[in-house]
Amino acid sequence: MELKWIQSFVVAAKTGNFREAADQLFISQPSITVHIHQLEESLHVQLFNREHTKISLTEEGAFFLKQAHEILAKVAESKRSTQLFSKQKKTEITVVLSPLLTETNLPHIIYQFLMEHLEYDIRIIVEDSELIDEQLLSNKAHIGIGIGKSKHRLIHAEKIISSPMQLVCPLDRQDDETGRYYELSDLFAKYPLFTGHLKEAILIEPLLQKYISTVRLMSISQSYIVKRFVKDGLGMAFLPKSIIYKEMMEGRFNSIDFDLFELPTVDLYMKYDKENDQIIPLLDKIRNSHFY
Repeated sequence: MELKWIQSFVVAAKTGNFREAADQLFISQPSITVHIHQLEESLHVQLFNREHTKISLTEEGAFFLKQAHEILAKVAESKRSTQLFSKQKKTEITVVLSPLLTETNLPHIIYQFLMEHLEYDIRIIVEDSELIDEQLLSNKAHIGIGIGKSKHRLIHAEKIISSPMQLVCPLDRQDDETGRYYELSDLFAKYPLFTGHLKEAILIEPLLQKYISTVRLMSISQSYIVKRFVKDGLGMAFLPKSIIYKEMMEGRFNSIDFDLFELPTVDLYMKYDKENDQIIPLLDKIRNSHFY
């Protein structure tokens, strides 16, 4: 039993004429006749009494008409519910971020994308930059954003920003309005230098010790912890400008002019599978946003 047979039967029962039924269904009259005949053979009953061009339902036809309406209504409802399900089904994207990016505006950029694209769900994982490739290769994440390129040819790495390192120290509240000049030797005598949070910060150490003999080091593995400790007045650190923008604008700590040697830059990369078309809208959102 085919749906088109039932549709032809219902319209023919309504019009009482095969030709009018054919016109309403935009098919030929012979097709209507064939559909009714095939339906009758399938049910093993006669559905219509035929008198020349006029037709009328048999008792069996009248009985089946109610069921035919129910079948068509059920099919229509199934179609609507399936379409609704398809519209509600969302594309899930998992983004893995380096911890140092959690306090930038990048989470806000991702939030904006989510509000603009209701068809997406976003999941964020925070992981050290050196472990982002592993998350991508194991399909636990679709996009990774952190420091450095990828070592795997299957992962595309796109640089999104190069951020120079900046020396920052605790805010001296007694001198925050005076624009005081800080002597580097005084700062290093007063505060320990946090290190270990970035490869670039570790590379600065031997160069710095050529100029400053009183460098005291404290190793901390996470950049966001380093920022917190500097704000709390516990020490100073070299950090990428891109991750201290907010604190600088809010006057949470002091940025120190450093001219002993050129400081390295930290390159942030967005890593992903180029064959995954579903992530393109989010990639474009990040590319086209002002990042700090």
